[in-house]
Amino acid sequence: MKTTDTRTQILDAAQDLIQRVGVNAMSYQDISNVVGIRKASIHYYFPTKDDLLATLLSRYNDYFLRLADSIIAVPEQADIKLRRYLALFEATLDSSSCDKACLYGMIGAELATLKNSQVEQVQAFYRDNQERLAKILSQGRDSGAFRFAGDVNVMAILIFSLLEGAMLIVRTEGGITQYRAILDQLMQLIKGLELTPNV
Repeated sequence: MKTTDTRTQILDAAQDLIQRVGVNAMSYQDISNVVGIRKASIHYYFPTKDDLLATLLSRYNDYFLRLADSIIAVPEQADIKLRRYLALFEATLDSSSCDKACLYGMIGAELATLKNSQVEQVQAFYRDNQERLAKILSQGRDSGAFRFAGDVNVMAILIFSLLEGAMLIVRTEGGITQYRAILDQLMQLIKGLELTPNV
């Protein structure tokens, strides 16, 4: 097996585990069980859990922000861009038995146990996403598609917080159906439409 293949398998297994149980509950033994290699082999690629986590955060950050940037770059209406951005979070939840959350959301919940460099990676990911949301919201407000009250940057923080938080909440009850209902209500709020009562 190629070196890069094993390394990628380790990262994929670690990411899946963290998105389900969190970084502190995930061990090299768990990764070993999933990938089918000895723990010593994992230490060869990632001597410490911190090394693994730093690589994983960078990989996820690059992947996710590339997707977000591609959504922003397309010459489409802001409401379509926002829906596509929201769908990134929905896809994470829907790709599992609704027991998976955003990698950065799960790691952010354990911020107090992280090293400073990892905390900075989490903070940067949150800020970068909020900045991208603010771009979409500004475009929508300028075009008249969005009619929400208040500051664009604060609304961006509100939306990002809702996306991350709701993903954790619906894992306990409601699942993907509830998450989609939340996103539908969010879109109505941003567009300045009258909210539809839940029948």
